[in-house]
Amino acid sequence: MNEFESIFREEKNDLKNIEIPEELEERLRKALDHKAVIKKKKYGIGKVAAACLVILLIGYNFDSLAFYSKKIIGYNDVMNGTLKQLNELGRGQIINEKYIFENGVAILVDGIMLDESQLLVFYTIEAPAGKADEMMPMFSLKGFLRQYAPESGQGIRNDTNTVLKGVQSFEAPHFLEKKLELSYRIHEDGKMEEGKITFKIDREEAMENILKTSINQTVKVGKSKIRFKSLLASPTKTVLKGSIQNIWELAQDQIAGERLRLKQVQLKLIANDKEVEKQGGGMRTDMNGIAFHCDYDALPQDLKSLRLEDIRFLADYDVNQVITLDKGAAQTVHIQEQEIVINKIYQSGGNTFVNITSDEDTVLTRVYLLAEEEKIELNQTIEGSYENPNAKI
Repeated sequence: MNEFESIFREEKNDLKNIEIPEELEERLRKALDHKAVIKKKKYGIGKVAAACLVILLIGYNFDSLAFYSKKIIGYNDVMNGTLKQLNELGRGQIINEKYIFENGVAILVDGIMLDESQLLVFYTIEAPAGKADEMMPMFSLKGFLRQYAPESGQGIRNDTNTVLKGVQSFEAPHFLEKKLELSYRIHEDGKMEEGKITFKIDREEAMENILKTSINQTVKVGKSKIRFKSLLASPTKTVLKGSIQNIWELAQDQIAGERLRLKQVQLKLIANDKEVEKQGGGMRTDMNGIAFHCDYDALPQDLKSLRLEDIRFLADYDVNQVITLDKGAAQTVHIQEQEIVINKIYQSGGNTFVNITSDEDTVLTRVYLLAEEEKIELNQTIEGSYENPNAKI
């Protein structure tokens, strides 16, 4: 034991006598500083990694929230099947702008859907007095370039008649438009008040077309021709455009006294051997002639075939045809390639009656009797019985 203590004592004295080099302190200080920096960097990397993880989680949830925020809530009873699917996909743009009228009625533009065929505005009318159905607004839409006409609309109210949900369609705004002003007027007790809501269009939310093609085919219907020009299929609807007469044909008929006034174009759009539901349409007569458009539901995404069937149209014709009547026997005449049978002529109660038979879609609207050079106007048309020769029992 004494020997071990003697050894420890000598080692202790040796340590006390060791001289520390002057540069050792500086080396140690640098080494310690380096260790501290490494620790700080490790700690910093840890914070960055955690922050990135939070950002990724927030970003992921944000996309989900953005997806759901684009869904326009409360319009399932107003939307058709196509719009419901698009809404589920978050293809709308939320607007959420409100205007309150002096009578307490409020109108809220909840959202829009936009593609090349139309702009759909989803709106809510709040009528605390319970007259929502009487507050149907008269819409107009204006942009920087021009005004856009309303096309169609529909709505549904709640049981208490205090809330009405509606959707209004407008022609698609020009692609340069960035901001639109929706104006609407309500009438109550003989007074009219106008409100305005301005909103921006997010073109990134606009939906792309499925199909846009020229048709340029002509189909003869009776003495007239229907020219099909183009078809535009967007995610919200399908628009078929065409014309009946150009400006020169319109002028010729006008001069000849055989003017045509288009009433309705009827045809079926068949996609993948199934009829596409018709949603409406319209027509106009201007310096370009007589044009029309037919609106249908959206085409199926797996489109394989497309065709038109049962093409016909309803129109008024100026005939200017004089027919000599024979009281004793039935007569058959042809007007615009339509067969008209004059069954009999008789008098009753001081009135003269002409009983005729025509096709289902043929109606004589402007008829005069010439008696002893006196022109007698038509008093009224009384509808008779309808017979279908193709009916089977």
